[in-house]
Amino acid sequence: MHLSSSLLFTSALLAGGINASPATNAYRRQGADMRTIIGDTTPVLSNTTAVHFPGSGDFFSVTERWDVYRPPSYQAAITPTTEADIVSLVKMAKQHNIPFLATGGRHGYGTSLGKCQEGLAIDLSHFKDVKIDKQRETVTIGPGVIFADVFPVVSDAGYQVQTGTCSCVGMIGATIGAGIGRLDGVHGLVIDALESVRMVTANGDIVEASKTKNPELFWGIRGAGANFGIITQATYKMHKSMGDIISFDLIYEPEQNVTLFNTVANMYLPPGLTVETIMSYNQTTEKPTIIVSSTYAGGSEAEARRWMQPLLRLNPWYKDIKAIPWKRMSKETALGLDKEVCANSQVFDIYGVNLRRHDANTWVKTFNKLAKFWNEQPAAQSSSVVLETWPNQAVVAVPDSETAYPWRDATTYVMIQMRWDAPGNPVETVADAMGRELRNDYAKTSGYNGLTVYVNYAHGDETPEQMYGRNKLHRLAKLKKQYDPSSVFGFHNPLPTSYP
Repeated sequence: MHLSSSLLFTSALLAGGINASPATNAYRRQGADMRTIIGDTTPVLSNTTAVHFPGSGDFFSVTERWDVYRPPSYQAAITPTTEADIVSLVKMAKQHNIPFLATGGRHGYGTSLGKCQEGLAIDLSHFKDVKIDKQRETVTIGPGVIFADVFPVVSDAGYQVQTGTCSCVGMIGATIGAGIGRLDGVHGLVIDALESVRMVTANGDIVEASKTKNPELFWGIRGAGANFGIITQATYKMHKSMGDIISFDLIYEPEQNVTLFNTVANMYLPPGLTVETIMSYNQTTEKPTIIVSSTYAGGSEAEARRWMQPLLRLNPWYKDIKAIPWKRMSKETALGLDKEVCANSQVFDIYGVNLRRHDANTWVKTFNKLAKFWNEQPAAQSSSVVLETWPNQAVVAVPDSETAYPWRDATTYVMIQMRWDAPGNPVETVADAMGRELRNDYAKTSGYNGLTVYVNYAHGDETPEQMYGRNKLHRLAKLKKQYDPSSVFGFHNPLPTSYP
């Protein structure tokens, strides 16, 4: 164990990439000294585990986040190198009421995470193994693995697996909220590929969960997994490669918004075709713009072009159509902006909404609101709205009762990204108000009875019903009470421990 001026523990990423104890105030009342507590714990940790305190370069490197909007804060960070270390750290934190977050990709952005203040960061970046079992056609990963780590290994073995859209997101963290992405229509959600997990619970027990071992816990992990423990290993079923992905990057003039939104809203999507619509401000042309990033899996370019004719007929002013290997899908679609989007320490004030009904009039209304907002608030012109319209044939083929995830019938996931240059900018107040207003607009015509949100896209002010679904909450609350009755894992959109 490295005990220097910077003591770093890297711990496993629990559901959704983050786990925490709601004991911040109790910890403060105790007047406990973090250095002393950690020092008393180090004899049971492996000699490769590192501890870091604020002020060291390594401390920043293991706590730097993608999103710096309303972030958590830490008195120490620890990078464990064994599963036993993770067990010891969870027991230590629970014993001393230390609030903590266990992180993999550090890509989580819900504001509930910011309620963890002066806590402990358990950094899971050491656990980066990606192991292929060709006989079983599975891939097994650790909690420090991001999607970029998975693409080349799985692809080079001749397979594909469900992933999210950005390469920098932790795979396990994305999975346990459900895991949406460009292969939804063909293979389903990422949780539909999940076969088993190993997890450290709030008591420091190691449990395995699958359809045959602790099946009720496995049900809950698939949709609400951040609530039950730290996942130290996850195994997924792979699929034989379907070959290259056909990518379409199209850019339209703002005056085409009515025709374009009506086209997307009424367009039939076969299982392999996705349509991502991005409302943004073009700093070069100094006017609003609409970007469409589409992909087609499982067919030829000629076939893809036939399905895309409704959008191609609108004559976008920019058009880039190409075949790309699946393993480069994240980095080469959406105008190749993955690297820019994935850069750390940016401000993202995000609101999410699920749609199962496409109301083009709402899309036009919100685009016009954004155009006015961009004109009046130049400091927030990097704000955007992303509509991820993913076909859901394979998603709805899985019975709703199979997993805790409640929104399988969603057809579009809206991500409202309010942005500015740095924390403290006065534009924050008006930008945040615009984000809430746009969310309300989409929710009113979403086809659901009010606001519903994919939990990984939640802002942090939603009710449990809006994130987890009223009809799933009683069962989920029982699981929460069984595995984490004191809400040790309570900073990432936490579940209640009881529900009528």
